Amino acid sequence: MKKNINGIKKVLVVGAIGPDGWFDKLQATPSECEAISKRLKIPGVKKLCATIRINWKNDIICVQGHLSAQLLRECVVSLDLFTEIIDTDFEALFSEDSPTTEKEVEMKDAIDPIDRGRLDLFEILTEQVGLTMDPFPHKPGVSGNYAEFSQHLGHKPFSNLKKMIKND
Repeated sequence: MKKNINGIKKVLVVGAIGPDGWFDKLQATPSECEAISKRLKIPGVKKLCATIRINWKNDIICVQGHLSAQLLRECVVSLDLFTEIIDTDFEALFSEDSPTTEKEVEMKDAIDPIDRGRLDLFEILTEQVGLTMDPFPHKPGVSGNYAEFSQHLGHKPFSNLKKMIKND
């Protein structure tokens, strides 16, 4: 199957998922990458591509795929920008109905509702990026915390704190 050169198909109607499932290779356009970076409040998304396979399992829709992304991140220590690479498999479950079998009841927290018979693939991929990216990104080669790092630079952000506390 060819790459979807038009970007990520925003909405997939559940009725389009046949008995053999649904499959596609997706690549985000530059404007979609920008939308994802704004949504996740990160400096940028350089690239995002995914393969997605969607199948029915009883009354549950199983979205499985592989996600590759290059994110522009800000180091929590040095504040330098660097590229974070994401390369991971993912799975998301959806259902229009309330869980019925015992197994579905146990998994009900892991099953998202289907919105008006449609799956928003852009939203699913954006959520997967958000769940996978490092919550405290460190530029390679930088360790510790900002206070320790800034002392090596000669910058002491808390040096006046003692004076401020004594004056109060």
